[in-house]
Amino acid sequence: MPVARTTPRFRTRVVRAGVYYGIVVLVIGLAAGSRPNNLLVWIFSALIAAFLASGIVSGFSLLRVRATRIEPGRGRVGEPLLVRYEVVNTARLLPVYDLHVEETQPKPGAGGSALEKVGGAWLLHVGPRERFHGEAVYRPLRRGAARLGEFTVSTTFPFGLMRKCLHFSQPAEVLVHPEIRALRADVLAQIASGGMGGQRLSGQPGGSDDFFGVREYRPGDSIRSIAWKRLAGTGRLATIERSRAVPPRLRVLLDLRAETAALRVAEGEDARALEERAIVLAASFVALADRLGYEYALSVAGVDVPPVALRRGHFHREKIMSLLASVDLDRARTAGNGLSASDERATIVVVHPDRADTEVAPEAAWHFVARQLDGLVERAAGGEVAP
Repeated sequence: MPVARTTPRFRTRVVRAGVYYGIVVLVIGLAAGSRPNNLLVWIFSALIAAFLASGIVSGFSLLRVRATRIEPGRGRVGEPLLVRYEVVNTARLLPVYDLHVEETQPKPGAGGSALEKVGGAWLLHVGPRERFHGEAVYRPLRRGAARLGEFTVSTTFPFGLMRKCLHFSQPAEVLVHPEIRALRADVLAQIASGGMGGQRLSGQPGGSDDFFGVREYRPGDSIRSIAWKRLAGTGRLATIERSRAVPPRLRVLLDLRAETAALRVAEGEDARALEERAIVLAASFVALADRLGYEYALSVAGVDVPPVALRRGHFHREKIMSLLASVDLDRARTAGNGLSASDERATIVVVHPDRADTEVAPEAAWHFVARQLDGLVERAAGGEVAP
């Protein structure tokens, strides 16, 4: 894990309350100077003392603070991303109060930050020689690598007149997975049942379904599996083995062979947004297959992404989502690496950005385009589209 530099940069910023406070002090100072009065002089002195205390006392204690970002493993578009910070007060006597920790990022938008701040980390009190953790919440705006640079530890204690900041430099990247939309469960049930990828019996024993064969009895075998007729005929114990059902298989093929500028889009439609929508649809198919217990895989035509074998499980799903997150749509496309000659026993679902091209997959494949995403999403009880 990258470590923040040991000597952070210290900065002081003026806040709105400090500006108003300075105007009041200036007015009272002018009044005390034009018509000297003991009460005005004492008030002016107290205001100046409070301003100095706000800047010096808390600023001095903040200089002994050190912080490190504990980088998150991954994020996902549409889900909150938690970023944790470890804050240490190295001072022997002075505590620090009201600490705010947040990332220093450019404004969201094209070429800006990929993360939008929802809530910064806040620590009420960190005593001398104490160590605490805080969590900030961000919202990923787009998939891909989100770069984290500097983060700031600041406080306005005690009077909120100025903000004292420590800037820590700790470059890092967080991989943001594509958004997942909740597709209807019957979508895969209709296209996978009865086909090459439908549920079938395995060629290996170990289940509790149809008859598979008879083998010699082994200690520990259930008494319910004993072949009593074989025992009566041969006098030797034997065990009945039964076959096990193999879950349906699904391979998702994402067709990105066409360049972004070559896509057929309607007037006012963004071609790049259509490609991102196709990636979301492919990720949603993978997530639905994982939820239903399918074996699933991913292939991407047009970009240099290695095909993934048929598996299932949490780590297999995260591997596929990471591959989809790393797809660079700005790179040159290729015309090959489709599945036109595939002999894999699996249902093939092809996702296209703009229009279906049946040449990229076998004849029995199912084709979807990115514009169908909203129509495939599961509806809530009130008829609204589920997120």
